[in-house]
Amino acid sequence: MDDESGAIVDVSDSVPGPWADITLLKKSRLMKRPPTGIGDLGYVGIGELHPTGLGAAPRRKPRGKERPPAGRKYNRAFRRRRIVVEHAIGRLRRFRAVARVNRHPRPRHAVRVRAIAGLVNRMLKHRAS
Repeated sequence: MDDESGAIVDVSDSVPGPWADITLLKKSRLMKRPPTGIGDLGYVGIGELHPTGLGAAPRRKPRGKERPPAGRKYNRAFRRRRIVVEHAIGRLRRFRAVARVNRHPRPRHAVRVRAIAGLVNRMLKHRAS
């Protein structure tokens, strides 16, 4: 996802079963392409993976302590950028073919998601003009 416009830049291939987001990201080729990487708490450690160190994830609260004011300020700024990505994911999920359980062969699933991503990007482009 493009952090500023909310456009979908790339869609990774589908994999069977539950996988951690950061594990899939490590195995994919996606981190070599985006100018910045932004993720939720599923992507803690993304800064070390990004080739230029531009990855970001929210800061966790220290166990048994209060969250420091600097951490709150950072997370507030992080949320403002992350909401663009969350809205783009929501736009994808409005399509039933993505939101429901996939009952078709796996290779076709990624093709279907890419087609819907193209529709979402077209909708965003149309709204901007």
